[in-house]
Amino acid sequence: MGKGLLAEVAVKYDLSIQQVELIRNTSRSYVMKITARQGNYILKRMQMDECRLQFMVDSEDFLRCRGINIPTIYQTNEHKNYMKYKGCFYVLQQYICAVSYPLINLDNVIRLADLLGRMHVISKAFQVSHGQIRCGAAKWEQEYEETLYFMGIWRDKQSCAEEPWSNAVLSYIDFYMRTGEFVKENVKQQACCMDWREVHTHLVLSHHDFHSQNILLDEVGEIYFIDWEFVRIDLPSRDLNRLLYAMIKKSRAWNHRAFLKVMRAYLRMNKLSKQEMKLLYLDLAFPHNLCRNLIWGNFSCMTVNQINDLLQKEMEKTQYMLESYLKL
Repeated sequence: MGKGLLAEVAVKYDLSIQQVELIRNTSRSYVMKITARQGNYILKRMQMDECRLQFMVDSEDFLRCRGINIPTIYQTNEHKNYMKYKGCFYVLQQYICAVSYPLINLDNVIRLADLLGRMHVISKAFQVSHGQIRCGAAKWEQEYEETLYFMGIWRDKQSCAEEPWSNAVLSYIDFYMRTGEFVKENVKQQACCMDWREVHTHLVLSHHDFHSQNILLDEVGEIYFIDWEFVRIDLPSRDLNRLLYAMIKKSRAWNHRAFLKVMRAYLRMNKLSKQEMKLLYLDLAFPHNLCRNLIWGNFSCMTVNQINDLLQKEMEKTQYMLESYLKL
């Protein structure tokens, strides 16, 4: 469990630790719950450099001070927002007694879209104190190229595969790669009309890992956003994409009317220009979700019927986004 680490935490935060519970221990994430005489806490190892960690802390603090529920980060007795132990940074956070936000109906999704829009519009006033760190919007084209290259390599390697799940994905991948190329070229055209320095007022703090396990609902109905390790300055589509993906997974079919209701809730809080909407539709059409499932090996754990169901709904969503883009 790391007695040396716990001893350091006890000293740095003046805690009388009584019990610990290891929640997650992977190469990507180390999280434990600490029960001390002073209360309950979450200790997280942060796999990032100090500059990026400070950006994350500053982002959270900015939003928290403006009414967005994010667990408090506690300072050490040296007034630092994190401690270092054996070359790694650790953050001590408020423990929230809550469950994953239940995306069980459209009303719940609309409530979340409303809150996401409010968070995004608030974040436009955020001032970066470390230069243009973690600015994702200016790197979309490079990201698209890397994603399409990965998908192409995967397709070539699996072309002779016999596993039913890989053959199911292969039957869709050409469509998604053609779509990805179309999106890449059209985003490039849109980027020619935009200067990312001038469009800074439209950029938001994007959580970038906006899925249900990182959205908590406490006992009194308050929503908390946790796990901000991937936060960056970006356009809104990345968070909206994860929200739509959660909707798709839980629905029987792609429902454009439900999407419009969700977008109306979001846009009431954070109005987007015509050009921003174009970029939104394009990015929502890109096969981010397919690539993410390939990288994490999720398809290999699914049945052929589950894969077909998911990718068919994603295809319908993609076609709708492209049609909406072309109409603008």
